[in-house]
Amino acid sequence: MLTASDCDRLRECAGVGCGWFFLDFSRNRSRRWCDMEDCGNRAKANRHYDRKQKK
Repeated sequence: MLTASDCDRLRECAGVGCGWFFLDFSRNRSRRWCDMEDCGNRAKANRHYDRKQKK
């Protein structure tokens, strides 16, 4: 499935407890989550909740 040129784009999802891998084809290779609607949304919601709790 992966060619030698794609291996440098392989990333592990930064979502807590996820563990999925994905190919990062973003322009600056900064993608963090396997899916924004699942892991990314939860991470952003948790950060927002934490910021609101500190105020």
